[in-house]
Amino acid sequence: MTEHQIEAGSSVESQCKKCKTVTDHYVVVMVGEKISKVECKVCKARHAFVSPKAEPKVKKPAAPRPKKAALASTRQAQALAEQWEKMVSPCAKPLQYSMERTFGVGDVIEHPSFGLGYVLKATKPCTVEIQFKDAIRNMRCGIFK
Repeated sequence: MTEHQIEAGSSVESQCKKCKTVTDHYVVVMVGEKISKVECKVCKARHAFVSPKAEPKVKKPAAPRPKKAALASTRQAQALAEQWEKMVSPCAKPLQYSMERTFGVGDVIEHPSFGLGYVLKATKPCTVEIQFKDAIRNMRCGIFK
């Protein structure tokens, strides 16, 4: 029985990366006695030799990297939360929010849904900008002081 020596141009089975199955390939490049590159007889794609007995590699999903905008917004949210804490913590008795009530810059209010807030400025005759822990909101109010 003669041993069949594999060389460039020989036919071998390999896992085709393009066809995604084991197909016949031509040997294109040999490095020493190892097959390096092959060409698929079906789709003509050239790629590294992958033994048909080799286990397919399972790619791990890459961990999502935070986007620059997300990092900036996180920093901004943290800065707003720190500013909010400085403004509302000294107040012992906040004003209850009402759309008819008037507020002035620096007033600390208690809103039934949003919690404690700090009046930053008047934006329109009957609207104030209030900084709550999670966001800055425009709220309706009586005539501004």
